[in-house]
Amino acid sequence: MRFFNKYLTKNIIWIYLCVLICFSYITLMNAIPDHIYLEEGENLSLNKKIPVNVALCAPSTEAMSDVGLSTYAQVRERKTVHEVQNLSVGSYEMICYLFGIFPIKEVSVSVVDSTKVFASGHIVGIYGKTDGVFVLGSSPIEVEDGSYVQPAEHVLFPGDYILSVDGMRIYEKEELMEQIQLCDGNPLILTVARGGDTIEVSVQPVAARSTQKKDIMSYMLGIWVKDDMAGIGTMTYVDRQGNFGALGHGISDGETGNPLKLSSGSIYEAHILGVKKGRRGDPGELQGVVNYGKKNLIGELNSNTEIGIYGKLSEDYSFEYNSEYIDYDMMSLAYKQDVKEGDAYIISEVSGQREAYHIVIDSIEYSPVDRNKGIRFHVDDERLLALTGGIIQGLSGSPIIQDDKLIGGVTHVLINDPTKGYGIFIETMLESKNKI
Repeated sequence: MRFFNKYLTKNIIWIYLCVLICFSYITLMNAIPDHIYLEEGENLSLNKKIPVNVALCAPSTEAMSDVGLSTYAQVRERKTVHEVQNLSVGSYEMICYLFGIFPIKEVSVSVVDSTKVFASGHIVGIYGKTDGVFVLGSSPIEVEDGSYVQPAEHVLFPGDYILSVDGMRIYEKEELMEQIQLCDGNPLILTVARGGDTIEVSVQPVAARSTQKKDIMSYMLGIWVKDDMAGIGTMTYVDRQGNFGALGHGISDGETGNPLKLSSGSIYEAHILGVKKGRRGDPGELQGVVNYGKKNLIGELNSNTEIGIYGKLSEDYSFEYNSEYIDYDMMSLAYKQDVKEGDAYIISEVSGQREAYHIVIDSIEYSPVDRNKGIRFHVDDERLLALTGGIIQGLSGSPIIQDDKLIGGVTHVLINDPTKGYGIFIETMLESKNKI
């Protein structure tokens, strides 16, 4: 029995050691970015708490293989190369060595030109037209005998985009309704964008009981649709050419969570009327009005992605923007390896004026599952807490500044605590538009 207990204790200790080693290894891997950006002439500097040295792979080395599969010769070749410093613009592969001895991770490094942008914080109205008629869902229709049918069930799905009806291209809900009424009860062939595919489906409209009048029949498919979107958000940055990025996340369809496919879009001046403060379980929101007239037009949207919306300011507005800020308020970027826990601030016009509000960065995740959540922080600025309760809807995109450099943009709030939120790294926003 004593031997058995000793054997069991020994095995338990080994199990704990293995778990500890695995945990330490995973923690170490997560503490090193998979992809690093450097400005030309800048030296690579990782977290000093990590006992890791970095070396550049030799030019003669063939395409990078997994560290664990590297031959001894390849490891020696990498180990003897010069340290990473003063690299010219281009792409490189690096190897990280634990304690300067053991190769543990391969890292891609992109050396880019020095970049400066204006950290905006300007609250804007956003409007976009969907690329086709967007399907929100389906519902039953009451027909002449009092029964209910659902002609679009298992044919059209939330997230579908109806592009054409019987070969006729449509762009708006009214065009779809018109084609349905003209069908005279015959099946319709719809061209639908679903996921990354374009398919054709057949659906049979039915005459709705409640709208039958004499010989006039009103046909329906039993679907909920929309052809546009509108909202309020914050511009994160504007570059010298007037290109902007905003929100730090996409404008989703609300059904599938995917970014809406837009055929066109614009941003406008927004006028904030009030603030609904965030509370536990209720994130709050900006309450405002947007006049979608030409006089209030700021710029055009050209893309809606998972990590932000992008476009270009109109020439007139761009000139005003540049003359007001460009000469003295352009800001350098800090890439993810330079971001650290501690003091930072966000810029917002939520008070009616462009102001900076103090936050504290609590944690950094270099390779988050959700790319919009690489930075976690909490708000401790009493002015912002009194005004909004923390992070609220409409503040998405507010630039995050640390050490006088733009490091990212606000993206999400924790529903159970509006004083806490997430942000996206600025390099993630910029790489989507090939700006770096």
